[in-house]
Amino acid sequence: MKKPLIIALCALAIIGTGLSGTALGLSIYSLNRTSVSSTTSTEQQLNEYIMYVGTNDKETYQLEMPLEDAKSIVHNTLMDHFADGFTMYDAKGVWRDENKVITLEYSFVCVIETTERAEVYKVADELIEALNQSTILIVTNAVQSIDFYTGAK
Repeated sequence: MKKPLIIALCALAIIGTGLSGTALGLSIYSLNRTSVSSTTSTEQQLNEYIMYVGTNDKETYQLEMPLEDAKSIVHNTLMDHFADGFTMYDAKGVWRDENKVITLEYSFVCVIETTERAEVYKVADELIEALNQSTILIVTNAVQSIDFYTGAK
C-alpha cells in the first residue's frame, strides 16, 4: 500500500469518528515495518502518547497568531522529532482554569506510537514555549501491539 493511500485512509478514519471541528489526519509511518509487539516484563513497554496542544496564549486566553501558523509550528515540531510516525488532527478544546474561567480554544491532538516518554516531554517543552502555553495535556496508554497491516496474502 502506498503512503498517500495510507494517509487518505487515516484521514477518513478520523473524520468517520465524528469528531467536532475539522479533522485532519496526517499519518506518516515507515512502511518497512509490519509489526511491533508488546515486550516481556524485562523489556520496555510500548506506549501510545496523546498530546493535546492548545493555541490560546496563556496570558490573554486568546489566539495571538494565525491558526495556520500555530498548526505549522506543531506540525514542524512533530516532524523534527517523530518523522517515523505520528497522527495530528484539529480539535476544539474546552477547559476551566484555577479561577473557574471556561475557555474554548482551537487545539491539536497529536498521537505518537513509536517513541520514548522523554522525547514526548522534550517536544511538549518546545511547544509550550513556541505557543506560550501554561500546559500541554499528555495521556500515556499501554499498547499491546502495533501492526502495519498489509492485507491477507
